[in-house]
Amino acid sequence: MGESRDLLLRPSIKGQLPSLGVLVVFLMFEVFIALRGLLAPWLAIACPAVFVVVLALSVVSLVRSRGKPWQLRCGPDGVEARGFATVPWPALAEVRISRLKPRWLYLLTPGRVVAFVPRDRAAVPAIAIFDSMSRRRTTSNRFAQSHAKRYGSSFVVFTYTIDASPEEIAAAIRALSYVPVVVG
Repeated sequence: MGESRDLLLRPSIKGQLPSLGVLVVFLMFEVFIALRGLLAPWLAIACPAVFVVVLALSVVSLVRSRGKPWQLRCGPDGVEARGFATVPWPALAEVRISRLKPRWLYLLTPGRVVAFVPRDRAAVPAIAIFDSMSRRRTTSNRFAQSHAKRYGSSFVVFTYTIDASPEEIAAAIRALSYVPVVVG
């Protein structure tokens, strides 16, 4: 039950490149439209500026997360997001592995979501691991509520951005605890 059984999840640059690529394509499209004069002058400045800011935030988030030895640890005591207290296995009702929702928005992203669903009244962090728009210490209330509604928990991991497959995560959780893993 020592450190050797821990599953440490790290960010995957390879998995995040498609998302960054989509942002770059939209930025280039906006610049093209702006240079053709198809947008009002204020939109020709505002639209590309928004994409540049989002792209910069995504790159900074990726670079900052790469410097850490791990962002999520599943161990014999429970699951721990870096910077948060460990959520003990008995506090979890189940772990759900499902497709990203809404499906139409994630057609090009084949990833899945791992949601750590708490038992009644158990506290879990409101954080989306490896969500480039997630704040350093916590996700905004709106995102937390959205994740809880879509996935059953505010504590979620987007698998397309990490170095472990959903199957590896499920196998580690089954080996470390008796919490049911539901794959859907």
